[in-house]
Amino acid sequence: MASSKTTEIPMASPKESSDFQLRRRRAAKLTHFFGVDYRELIHDILESIEKGVEEERKRGTLRPEEVESLLHKLHDLRTRQDGFL
Repeated sequence: MASSKTTEIPMASPKESSDFQLRRRRAAKLTHFFGVDYRELIHDILESIEKGVEEERKRGTLRPEEVESLLHKLHDLRTRQDGFL
């Protein structure tokens, strides 16, 4: 007798699915309202933060290890952003 294996694919609960759909609709409304999509917005925000870190480094308000740490974290965020979007 041959046995068959069934693969169970976890399904999102109706609540999780509706929450996701609600978030997507809100994001679409914001995109339409502001005329910019999430990817562009996040890119601009990360770029602005990086420039701010560099300016603070030049002023001497951040220690070199703080600058290095912050720039590393920004790099990680950019990497994650590229992977998710």
